[in-house]
Amino acid sequence: MRRFKMLVFSEPFEGRDVEFDEWYTGRHLDDICALDGFTTAQRFKLHSVSMGSTLNKHLAIYDMETDDPDWVIENMFAHRDTEAMPIHPAFNLDATTVMLYEEATGLVLAKDRP
Repeated sequence: MRRFKMLVFSEPFEGRDVEFDEWYTGRHLDDICALDGFTTAQRFKLHSVSMGSTLNKHLAIYDMETDDPDWVIENMFAHRDTEAMPIHPAFNLDATTVMLYEEATGLVLAKDRP
């Protein structure tokens, strides 16, 4: 089975950070993981920018295992804004980017340090 990471860069509407965070962490991650193909989900908040620029302060990374990633993504979007995956009004979809990356290498671990 092929392995992927789906990265979702997102933003709440201005002044709706608390609602956005509560919904995303308390509901949306579970909704995505309930869909076929997804195995894990985790959220991150921007700490700093060392090079370049960014438009989004929020990142969610989802692990996916499937031989048909296009179907998994189509299925996810088919469930968007349904009872199985409601979208909170604090979530600014216009400021959202979704990208899918296929695993190209195995995981590299740090070597023991003296």
